[in-house]
Amino acid sequence: MLKNSLIALLLACVTFASSAALPPKYLGIKDFKQCLAVQQIGSYRAWCMPSEKPQSCPAASWDELKALAGSDRIPDCPIESTASPAAKPSESKTSE
Repeated sequence: MLKNSLIALLLACVTFASSAALPPKYLGIKDFKQCLAVQQIGSYRAWCMPSEKPQSCPAASWDELKALAGSDRIPDCPIESTASPAAKPSESKTSE
């Protein structure tokens, strides 16, 4: 009985750890960079979902991105934002 409980606990830990380390689903969507915009949040930049599909964004990619839910969902770009299309958040340069 104790052995079975330990095995179950070990499997639960491995399952949790491996699922927590998975990359975001949007990274697996073809041409996602052509569909998303970037917004400035304080001192960093982050991907956001524009309210309308950019012309360069393939319809299939747009549909896949819009279908993401829960923690995989890309946040909507704020309406008053100066979000710009297809600039990598990690390559941002801020001037202060």
